[in-house]
Amino acid sequence: MAIPATFLGIDHVVLRVTDMERTVGFYQDVLGLRVERIFERIGLYQIRCGNNLIDLVAMAPGETLPPAAARGIEHLCLSVEADLDELVAHVERKGSPVFRGPMEVYGARGFGTSIYIHDPDGYEIELKVQYARNPVHFSPPAR
Repeated sequence: MAIPATFLGIDHVVLRVTDMERTVGFYQDVLGLRVERIFERIGLYQIRCGNNLIDLVAMAPGETLPPAAARGIEHLCLSVEADLDELVAHVERKGSPVFRGPMEVYGARGFGTSIYIHDPDGYEIELKVQYARNPVHFSPPAR
């Protein structure tokens, strides 16, 4: 039986962070995103990213994040319109070195070229432009 719903996409993702000021600074200064809403009572900051939100939740004092491999998230991919060389130069100038890429990847909007950086808590952030520098070609399946 089919579910009585039509999925439109991912509305938001929630990341637990150790230092809200430092993390908000990264998303604003390095990625150029903006804080849309703050829920002080629960320590939640909502960062606007196109049609979606990245929610940041402050961890309690003394609480620590598990190692990256144990967090349950491999990486977060953000779709961007940009000149890839200018984007690489910008993030590196802002102190966020590219640790993987540029590389061709396939995602929700097809093939593109991605670079990977870390946010202040070590979450991997993939920045994906919607063009492939070196298109990947697949042979049709054998009959």
